[in-house]
Amino acid sequence: MALDLQHDPEVQAKVARVRDEMLDNAAVKRWLDGLWEQGRGALLKAARDPDTMLAGRLGELVTQFGAMLGEDAHIKRTLNRYARRAVVGAVDSYGETALRLVSDTIRGWDAKTITDRLENAVGDDLQYIRINGTLVGGLVGVLIHTVDVLL
Repeated sequence: MALDLQHDPEVQAKVARVRDEMLDNAAVKRWLDGLWEQGRGALLKAARDPDTMLAGRLGELVTQFGAMLGEDAHIKRTLNRYARRAVVGAVDSYGETALRLVSDTIRGWDAKTITDRLENAVGDDLQYIRINGTLVGGLVGVLIHTVDVLL
């Protein structure tokens, strides 16, 4: 079976067809989304709780792995190569869909939503940006008017 999956185009096509049918099924999509959210939530909860395994031995292992990556250039290069391949593959497969999703989402926002999101993302610096924009715009306007009057 393993050889057929690797080398037999007919078997590969059948498996791809079954996979696509499963992924197109709304119930399977909901189930996968639920699994993802449960796993994500559990990991976040475990990472934030100092009494969990992530804070104990597993946390130590993750720390050691990070230190090893910092010290071993060969492993770092290998991991980076695999990560790049994975990202390129994901972008190639899903980039257009992700772009369309983000574009459609932003296109559906009203002015208040955009303003709220921008204020949350930029924070207190937004007031300085507004003040600087007003001052620079005002000075440019005065400069243009002065040049217009003098010429």
